[in-house]
Amino acid sequence: MRCTPSLREAVDSSWQAKFAMWMMVLLLAIARGLAMAGKFVELWLNIFHVNGGLFKMGMKLVTGTGLATPVEESDEYWSFVGLLDPRTDLLLHQSCDEFRNHSSFFASESPASKLIADVCMMASKLAYENSQVIAKVVTEDWKMHAVDVFECINKYQPSKPTRLMIAMDRAENAQAIIVAFQGLVPFNAYDWSSCFDFSWYEFPGIGRVHVGCLEALSLVDRQDMATFTRLRRNIVDKLSKEKTTSDDEAAEHQTGTAENSRLLAYDAACLKLKELLAVHKEAKVYITGHSLGGALATVFTSFLFHANENQVTSRLAGVYTFGQPKAGDTEFAADVTVNLNHPENRFFRVVYSNDIVPRLPYEDLAFQFKHLGPCFFYGSSYGGETVQEEPTAKSLSTNQLLPDHAVATWELLQSLLLRYKFGEAYKETLASTMFRLVGLLFPGIAAHSPVNYINAIRLGPEVLDAEVMPN
Repeated sequence: MRCTPSLREAVDSSWQAKFAMWMMVLLLAIARGLAMAGKFVELWLNIFHVNGGLFKMGMKLVTGTGLATPVEESDEYWSFVGLLDPRTDLLLHQSCDEFRNHSSFFASESPASKLIADVCMMASKLAYENSQVIAKVVTEDWKMHAVDVFECINKYQPSKPTRLMIAMDRAENAQAIIVAFQGLVPFNAYDWSSCFDFSWYEFPGIGRVHVGCLEALSLVDRQDMATFTRLRRNIVDKLSKEKTTSDDEAAEHQTGTAENSRLLAYDAACLKLKELLAVHKEAKVYITGHSLGGALATVFTSFLFHANENQVTSRLAGVYTFGQPKAGDTEFAADVTVNLNHPENRFFRVVYSNDIVPRLPYEDLAFQFKHLGPCFFYGSSYGGETVQEEPTAKSLSTNQLLPDHAVATWELLQSLLLRYKFGEAYKETLASTMFRLVGLLFPGIAAHSPVNYINAIRLGPEVLDAEVMPN
């Protein structure tokens, strides 16, 4: 997190840096009010949902039938993200009957298949929900096996744990193990501020990694520089293949902060994966996440390779991220791309249209953040192509304001017509339509909704893999 004089001058003089810092200050100032507004909106959307929508709710009030009251943390209480898109069915269930056998499906399909992409995106969306909703959807709707939901220490946001879910295609002789990290919560100002945060720390052989991601995975704590030193030393030891860390230090890393009963995210996920893979000999691992969850999936996978967790990496089938922000610099991006650019373990970074989050943190001389490439990019009409980087990837530009507003308007109109062209499965919810109206004022925010990514995958090309097209 140290800056050279030239870098410090670049940061100080960069308008992107000043804008990012002001955005972080503003977001932290409104954090409490935004969280309260989110709870209010989420509660009322759940009331509408359990009572059958606005019209049926009105009829109940008129007839005096009485309204059903949703219970928070129950299997009927959805997050704001889940209410944007309440679909729980998988694309493979809409396909031919042979794919109803999940084991043969995962064993036969290429990681680049849209069917695999759909499972990963749906898991990424489901990771936003409480454990009761997750268990119900995985077992009843997906006909799969819900393993566990972890709430782990988050040093970046102590009040908001890092959440991830693990599911398998079936309880015995599983063919697939899916790890999905929860992403950016729309009414959480700290989540948004992390997208503008350009703090990084440099590791030998890895490059510069976003500190917020490291903290969310419980790998470091910016308030305790000893955690950075210890992790850096462990990486150097791995690179030199010398185990110099004492047993006491290793125990300290595993237990983390003893006063907190929560698990450490990286350790919990890694240990659980090794436990499952030891039992399910044919299973492959899919790691995924939407938004910040995609960045966590990327950093988590990178450290699996550098920690020589061969029991996990040798069984890794693919990493899918949807609308993820940048997680490191050019060296980090190149390192992850090398490790995940093989037929047996592929990296798929998916970006939809003008989604603002993949453009953050800004990519310039000052910040040096860089995306992993290539990118599978969906346009606003759901056409897909593989490009080295998404359009306008490097920074936000005032020249893009008019085109971005035009695209947001088109996406709103298109969302209202999809149900008539492709069926009721593509009917927009009231919450999603309202979110798109907000997107008319702030283009790029509504494009980040999981609704767009699910629609794009289901209506886009059959395979998320093609020759890289020039930008």
